[in-house]
Amino acid sequence: MRSRTVILVAGSLLACAAPPAVSVAASRAGAAPTLTVGSQTLTRCGVSPLYYCGKLSVPLDHSVPSGPHISIAYRWYPASAPPKGKAAGTAVPVEGGPGYPSSGSVEGGYSVMYGPLLKRWNLLAVDNRGTGRSMPLSCAALQAFSGPTASEAFQQAAGGCAATLNHRWRYPDHGWVHASDMFTSAPAAEDLAAVIEALQLGKVDLYGDSYGSFFAQAFASRFPKLLRSVILDSTYQTSGLDPSYRSSAAAMPGNFDVVCARSPACAAAAPGSSWARIAVLAERLRASPVSGTVPGPSGKLEGVTMNVVGLVDLLNDAAGDPQIYRGLDAAVRALLGNGDAAPLLRLYAQRLIEDEAYFGVPARAYSAELYLAVSCLDYPQLFNMSAGSSLRADELAAAESALAPATFSPFSVVEWLSQDQNTEAYSACLDWPAPTAAQPPTSGKLPLLGSSLPVLVLGGELDTWTPPGDIGKVLAQLGGHARFVEVANATHVVGEGDDVCASQLIQGFVADPAAIDSLDASCASAAPPIHAVGVYPYRLGEEPPIEPSDGSSAAPTSLQLAAAAVTTAGDAVARHAASELRADDGLEGGMVTANQAGTLLTLKRDQLIPGVSVSGTVRLAPASIPAYGQTALVTLTTSAAGLKPGSFTASWTTAGPGVAQVLGTVGGESVSGSMPAP
Repeated sequence: MRSRTVILVAGSLLACAAPPAVSVAASRAGAAPTLTVGSQTLTRCGVSPLYYCGKLSVPLDHSVPSGPHISIAYRWYPASAPPKGKAAGTAVPVEGGPGYPSSGSVEGGYSVMYGPLLKRWNLLAVDNRGTGRSMPLSCAALQAFSGPTASEAFQQAAGGCAATLNHRWRYPDHGWVHASDMFTSAPAAEDLAAVIEALQLGKVDLYGDSYGSFFAQAFASRFPKLLRSVILDSTYQTSGLDPSYRSSAAAMPGNFDVVCARSPACAAAAPGSSWARIAVLAERLRASPVSGTVPGPSGKLEGVTMNVVGLVDLLNDAAGDPQIYRGLDAAVRALLGNGDAAPLLRLYAQRLIEDEAYFGVPARAYSAELYLAVSCLDYPQLFNMSAGSSLRADELAAAESALAPATFSPFSVVEWLSQDQNTEAYSACLDWPAPTAAQPPTSGKLPLLGSSLPVLVLGGELDTWTPPGDIGKVLAQLGGHARFVEVANATHVVGEGDDVCASQLIQGFVADPAAIDSLDASCASAAPPIHAVGVYPYRLGEEPPIEPSDGSSAAPTSLQLAAAAVTTAGDAVARHAASELRADDGLEGGMVTANQAGTLLTLKRDQLIPGVSVSGTVRLAPASIPAYGQTALVTLTTSAAGLKPGSFTASWTTAGPGVAQVLGTVGGESVSGSMPAP
């Protein structure tokens, strides 16, 4: 399957007026402690980068301005080198989740995404109500929840937290505010509009990723006059959304198959269907879960157990985690072929760092209660939210029964709906209070946007949470002057600096939205494939040897030892990319440590293959071509029972051309050649 760029133009594009310029006279060197922007006086909060903080009081219930108020917090990043002292405009990125604050993703995320554009553009990061410093919803029963989320305990925790919200604020007549209705997209959109108007920004350039793109549609449909352009990254429908999310399961087989097929190492080791192997694993785990001791989320060895629902979670998490696509097929084959569960269990535990770190974190970093406040009322459920809890449960059971048994094959409907409820809240809202004043995210009138508003829609080819196959439905209801660009080999959210091509597209579009039709998107189809693992050998004899250089006379075991050294180092690189741990136990022994910047990894008798110890260093630096990720330069020594010691150097890029060059010796014998990049 090849990536494609789809262009949809609705109506005619009118010239966009430049947004009112905002004065940013304060210099970096001697930045003033306060800054006036519009009607607001902001306080300097940071110098490198320079930004100012502000708060705006807004009604909790916008329909009752005299009622209780809450504070909406935001950060203002003035343009660093505005021409003639006036910025060209203001970029407004909105974070997803829901539950994450926008201000938490600026440095290293949005700042990289906008890049040099921020010399001329201001950046405004507003924390949606209930997140960050905007009255974060923090209920201990949810924030510190432990255990399966597809459970009655989680449902009751959600309902109890919401009930507490409904007895927290009172109207002037002393009646309780039904605040479980007040933390959805519609009032948050009104908050953002109030901030933009208070700062007197005129038209802004709005970006939203994941839930942020859902929110961006809600905002754009309500406040089109405040927008110069809109970017929707990894987006989905605001109306008519399938509460079963069947398209996610439908997209998975092709995605996993294509990842392996495009990787030389995986394709050579495992021709045929990756998804078919996953189906065999599902049957295996259904019959008997697997357990073992592997490096856990902390990097230390711990006991891990995985059942068939765990596989559902792992597959779903791959939507936003290329490391799962990278390692799953080889891990499946290790278990099914050798009975070696360690690679699979480590990958399963690793998701708790990268993909499911929801509980036990401060509510300002992620609010589990805000996630449910939006999910329960803005997204469609498999039951009627206006009904009582017992009737909802009956309706959910009926909805489950109505789904064809093969809907989520190779998983049963019950197995699929039992996934982590932070991915899809299938049952989590059963006890959330029935809405009395909640507003729908949009008016429902289609199309949502006028034909003159430029809208760039971005998506990753391998995204199953918001699969490209659903984009046609999104565009049909969206309107605007819209263009969809699919980024090949990319997962959920291509912005936030995660993808070089996407950042280039975003910068070019914001600089000139009127030129959306001529925006060069050729980089999207050229994005390099994932370096999927070939094998997780259980013994050195299973390691595919390096391809020897012409004239090489090295013994086959020497070529295998060289390959084992490189794959072990590549595994350390991938693990650190996923976990950023300072110290990480090896899969079969030894350890990998990292310096604080993560540019130097030190292997100390690290064993990816039992009995094959690898020591040495991996130095990482940006590749000369940004799309190729990082260049890895390694110096390694190896030891294995019955073999002479080896010493090797190698280099490869973590993306792009998938070849590693290897040079070294085994017991004085020269070894040189190449292999697929790990």
